[in-house]
Amino acid sequence: MTAPSNEDFNRLESKVDKLTDAVMRLVLLEERQTNQAERIGVIEQSIADTDKYVSRVDAKLERWVNRGIGAWAVATVVFTMVQFGMKIFK
Repeated sequence: MTAPSNEDFNRLESKVDKLTDAVMRLVLLEERQTNQAERIGVIEQSIADTDKYVSRVDAKLERWVNRGIGAWAVATVVFTMVQFGMKIFK
């Protein structure tokens, strides 16, 4: 078996450097993913809060629309009764 030469060590060192570079890139990628996961969590919470608010506003709007329809129905019945009463008493 022959002793490793300087060229062998240089080749090995360059491969280790490439491996170190790849590992550092993976570490950076993992850090970015962690940061993005935290931001996505905050956004999901904000969306959930907004959904709750929209549901409450929708329920209130539906109640007011139903009240408006009821008020118009009552007004129409009263108007019709007044008109009918005026024809009877003429």
